[in-house]
Amino acid sequence: MGEKESGDASEDQRERILRSAALVMAERGFDAARMRDVARGAGVSIGLLQHYFDTRDLLFRAAFDWSIDDLIARWRKGSSAEPDAWRRFGLLVRELADDPDLQRRCATWIEFCASAARRPELRDGVRRAHEDWRELVLGIVESGVAAGTFTPAVPADVAVRSVLAAVDGCDLAVASGSGMGAEDYAAVILATARSVLGVRD
Repeated sequence: MGEKESGDASEDQRERILRSAALVMAERGFDAARMRDVARGAGVSIGLLQHYFDTRDLLFRAAFDWSIDDLIARWRKGSSAEPDAWRRFGLLVRELADDPDLQRRCATWIEFCASAARRPELRDGVRRAHEDWRELVLGIVESGVAAGTFTPAVPADVAVRSVLAAVDGCDLAVASGSGMGAEDYAAVILATARSVLGVRD
């Protein structure tokens, strides 16, 4: 029992470190992020950081992968067992928009994309996130087309990519401090999806 608790505590501590590293990357960028800022944010020593991660690059690459996995888990949570495709898509959008720290999440994603443009070793993570996101939305679209809820005027894959481009654009608008809030974020994505998917009320 004590060993399990110790393992759980160790895993919690590692996740706290990775969350702190993701925040530091969002604020400073991958190349300028420092281990001492991560340690301060996680409430641990530099020595403990090095116990988990031998080098700075290993730490920030692990934080990058952890953030991608966290993002994908949020998307999957938003795509519930709701049988109606349009309502299911709406729940997915609300899961994204209602993030209590929407600006930080959007900034993290935009920074990850920018970092991947400069660092080839990060590109697989961004590709994986885009592919998982595309497959999730495509599944909703295909079920909506089969049910007659959606009548897209373009191929389903093109419609999905249009919706994903709207999400990335809204993420950029929120991250840049343009003034877009959660309600506008959701409204723009839903309006774009309604238009390209030919949603039938």
